[in-house]
Amino acid sequence: MKQPRVRASSYVTRSGPGGTELLVFHYPTKPREGHHVPGGGVDPGERPDHAAVRETVEETGIAGTLTHGGLLGADLGRYTNGNPFIGLYFHLLSDEPRDAWTHTMIGDPAAWDTGLPVACRFVPLASAGPLLRTSWLDQSRYLDHLAADPLPR
Repeated sequence: MKQPRVRASSYVTRSGPGGTELLVFHYPTKPREGHHVPGGGVDPGERPDHAAVRETVEETGIAGTLTHGGLLGADLGRYTNGNPFIGLYFHLLSDEPRDAWTHTMIGDPAAWDTGLPVACRFVPLASAGPLLRTSWLDQSRYLDHLAADPLPR
């Protein structure tokens, strides 16, 4: 049996004019990939919470400060190729001033999306669910945990 890869994903929130906002991104050149929160593999010897921050920066180019807000949950899943993974989902708080921006994905040179442009934006938390159900991995499952935890102002 193949050992599961550990993944760290981040629900990055900030306080916006209408309440809590969540950072999402999509690939303009690959619309079938849907919307995502940042996330990816934890490197050998790397702490999962550190991987969550690294993946967020690599995938979105976020410029604001990132502060850990805690672990939201964990699950077991399978990639589209059938390989297993353990998913860890973290809450990160940000003061990113931009509402939307484009970034070029960086990271693992062997990854399919390295070098692709991504469109990043903050959306109201209340409207994030339908967006996050559009990718191969439904990333909407921990949104209720965010709604239950008020953000510091």
